[in-house]
Amino acid sequence: MILALSGVPLVIVSIIAFILILGIIIIVHEGGHFFFAKRAGILCHEFSIGMGPVIYKKQFGETMFCIRAIPIGGFVSMAGEEISADLIKIGDKIGINIENDQVVEIIFDENKDCQIRGEVLEADLYGKDQNLFIRLVDDMKNEHYYTVKPDAMYIFEKNKTMQLSPYNRSMESKSLWQRFITLFAGPMMNLILAFIIYLIVAFATGVPNYKSTKIGEVSEGLSSEGILEVGDKILAVNGNSVSTWTEFSQALDKEYEKNLTTITIRVERDGKTEEYDIETITYIASIGLSNIQASTDPLEVDGLRVGNIAIRYKNDKKKGEYPISSGDILTKMRVDKVENGKVIEGDVISLTKDSWSDLIRIFKDTNLCNVYFEYYSLEKNGIVTIDECLENNVVIESYTNEVLENQRIEKIQQRVGVSPSMHFSFFGSFGTAGENFWNDFTLIFRTLKLLIAPSDVRQVGVSDLSSFVGIFSMVESYIGAGFLALLSFMALLSVNIGVMNLLPIPALDGGRIVFLGYELITRRKPNKKVENIINNVFFILILILFVFITYNDIVRLFR
Repeated sequence: MILALSGVPLVIVSIIAFILILGIIIIVHEGGHFFFAKRAGILCHEFSIGMGPVIYKKQFGETMFCIRAIPIGGFVSMAGEEISADLIKIGDKIGINIENDQVVEIIFDENKDCQIRGEVLEADLYGKDQNLFIRLVDDMKNEHYYTVKPDAMYIFEKNKTMQLSPYNRSMESKSLWQRFITLFAGPMMNLILAFIIYLIVAFATGVPNYKSTKIGEVSEGLSSEGILEVGDKILAVNGNSVSTWTEFSQALDKEYEKNLTTITIRVERDGKTEEYDIETITYIASIGLSNIQASTDPLEVDGLRVGNIAIRYKNDKKKGEYPISSGDILTKMRVDKVENGKVIEGDVISLTKDSWSDLIRIFKDTNLCNVYFEYYSLEKNGIVTIDECLENNVVIESYTNEVLENQRIEKIQQRVGVSPSMHFSFFGSFGTAGENFWNDFTLIFRTLKLLIAPSDVRQVGVSDLSSFVGIFSMVESYIGAGFLALLSFMALLSVNIGVMNLLPIPALDGGRIVFLGYELITRRKPNKKVENIINNVFFILILILFVFITYNDIVRLFR
């Protein structure tokens, strides 16, 4: 298991893992921009990991490498990304230092010694159409004309420095292809990183051996635990013989279609044939109800014992007042169907410990609905009635078929909790890595469709998105699942960052690529001032959205 450090609190381990994961993803992203910018000859002033105040910096060549206090995001500051404007204006008082008849330092600090000090009469430190130069008048009213070295330095107060950004070292001076690959390289590197991680995971775990029925893993906490064993060879399902894992899966699906919740599995173990009746683990995804790890503690209340749940309340504020928790017992249920905006009230039905088949049948063919339960609450040590839920508007709203299908979530999930044996396959690992990568890549677009596409019932909104607070919570949960699971989550994050940066939104890499497309089509560069205004406006809007999402994350955390 990952990071099983004796005596180290989980939250500390989670913080370290969170910073490392985001740090690697950001370094890879910004490293892509930096590498291709340098290849194109673009001057990079700063390579920064994180945002906010600088906590560490080191100059390497002409680039300052920085680590900033807030471990989210990063940037590469390139010459020419901003509106081209000299820092020096006519009338400014500056100092200069000269080597070999060229200006090598331009000094703004009035207290710093310099060779010559004077007032600027004229200057061109961009040099798009001519050489760099400064013309100034000293205290004796003598005028001087000096050429400026292309890599001369600005010297500010407190010894802060910055290299000049002449036209030939700026982003805008480079070819369309060079600018495109510099912008595209960041997201591209994120996508490459994700595929490499998935490949590492596939090499480490192997790929399923679907040609055999030998059990490779029995899932902890699921129904086969303590009954079936690793190494058992599955021979039949409810009397139907199987010879491959694919046939085994298909046989299970046929039984699940009958709404059965008890499966008889015949296995070969140590040369002997045995048969076991196994209660399936059932998860009704549309309402977040399952018997996964349901308690077996005896209670006199007759009803349906629930396990791990992910119930979605229509009025989320009421969730804390009438929560259905793992271990509670459902005794009655009312399902109101919602069709064309109208609520069709259902009948109240009683539930017993054997009602999972009834629930499977009801919710398999039901789309949008409102659900009310009467249940025995362990927390309240008593019954919460349907009438109480109705009076207080405590409604469980099901996810629509549209949402579940979009996210490729099975509406009714039944499992016995066994997995095939794994074996190493070089080419199979590439196939598995590619499949996992593609699922994550398309997941983002499917989610965006839920957010922005027209829909009669909007069940996914901006408030469901996660900021770094939500990501930290997910990192904390993945830590217990093992190092490879955490690696897979890192790959998912890397894909997300890569794709999100390619969206055609100004201020993101994709938005800036759109401006390049405009230039390619019209054969002229967009107005730099207009481009910067648009980018800045959208950057502010993205920050506002980020704050809103973070606020929702914090509220969910406290709830």
